[in-house]
Amino acid sequence: MKTEKGGNCHADVTCSDGKTRNYDNWGGCAHQVVNRFDDPGIGPFTITWTKKDDDCSDGLCAPELALEYVGNYFVFDVEALSEEAQKNADSATLCKVGCSRPDPESEPSSENICQATNISNTKTIHSNQCGVPAIGKDYGPGKLDSQGPVSEAGYATGWCGIHVVQYQKEEPAADPASDPKANYHVDVTLYDSNEDKIGEVLGAEAPAGEAVSVFSELPYVMLVTAQKVDADPVLFAYSDQSWAYADAEHHCNFGQYDSGKREGDCGFSC
Repeated sequence: MKTEKGGNCHADVTCSDGKTRNYDNWGGCAHQVVNRFDDPGIGPFTITWTKKDDDCSDGLCAPELALEYVGNYFVFDVEALSEEAQKNADSATLCKVGCSRPDPESEPSSENICQATNISNTKTIHSNQCGVPAIGKDYGPGKLDSQGPVSEAGYATGWCGIHVVQYQKEEPAADPASDPKANYHVDVTLYDSNEDKIGEVLGAEAPAGEAVSVFSELPYVMLVTAQKVDADPVLFAYSDQSWAYADAEHHCNFGQYDSGKREGDCGFSC
């Protein structure tokens, strides 16, 4: 967010995919005017310049930033956060997930979320940048939590997640029809677009080729299918979507077997 000579207000949002959206149409580029925007990555947000003229050397400064999905418009004192960042040797950091980071390759190194980005020796340009979570994401454990809108069905729609743990057969040579130890077992957890848990099964027996049904807040049942041998992929089906555990479209990430199990994550439209 930036102003120059008490006007020319500007804001932009940069997401982890490198795309930037610019906001130059301000309802009031003036002192104590609440300007409202709606960004597809972080949701509705407001910026308010709280100081002017002599309090800023010149122009407008000390913005307050608030996001609807973070604490229902919890107000961030950007000036105070930026001053705190300047005290830290590792400078300010921006969030790990979703929208905000100007340099997606840089990793956060402290807990600060805002920093001043004023041009050197310039008193009329006031600029700050902050890191905030994308809709439904978190910024660090117990810190910023973005909670997008929840549907009447009781979950946040959009892009949901599934986490699977597949346990190897304890007795692979036994008869799978009569001995559960001859079959795989799975733990399956479903998350909505806010990354809140909405369904789970633990230790479910998963005979080869037979789908395990996972019921949740979602309108359809998630089906998870183990196959015959360890090297076979886990299969998934939800509504009209079906995929295997290495599917790039569903952003799957599965590890190798370790200590008798393998686990991984995928996403799907919900």
